[in-house]
Amino acid sequence: MTRKTIHNICTATCALALLAAVPAVHSADTPATSPTTSARPAQAGPKKAAKPLADRLQAICSSADLNHDGNVSLDEFHQDIVQSWHSLGPDAQGYVHLSQLGQVPRVGKGALRQLAAADKDADGKLSFSEVVQARMAYFEDADGNQDDLLSLQECIAYERQRRQQPR
Repeated sequence: MTRKTIHNICTATCALALLAAVPAVHSADTPATSPTTSARPAQAGPKKAAKPLADRLQAICSSADLNHDGNVSLDEFHQDIVQSWHSLGPDAQGYVHLSQLGQVPRVGKGALRQLAAADKDADGKLSFSEVVQARMAYFEDADGNQDDLLSLQECIAYERQRRQQPR
């Protein structure tokens, strides 16, 4: 099977998992964690110093690495997409409105920018399909050795490279 075929099967599986899931109830205790929507603890009192990139990515990758083998497989990544989608609190029509994302706990400014960039039709709301496409583009770009596994080192290298590129 080609990588594109596997991607299409996994995308369809994610969509089916989303449709089969119990209706999502937004929970403030459920962080939106993934390499493209990073976890951010709720702020109480004075702002804490930002964690170094490697520490933040370690926490994100660890939460997505369901079998604890040190890598995030394509299947684990797809499961994380579904979990992250539900934590964003889609409405009854299946959309997440960008104007309301600032109110979602643990979604920082960087994640807001990345989510806004995923709104390809510029309608001010995100569909599950838009999120899957953006997240899969991240996986494919970050998977440096194209083995369908994301290691912490690959994520760190990709994030450093991405942050050095002009916006």
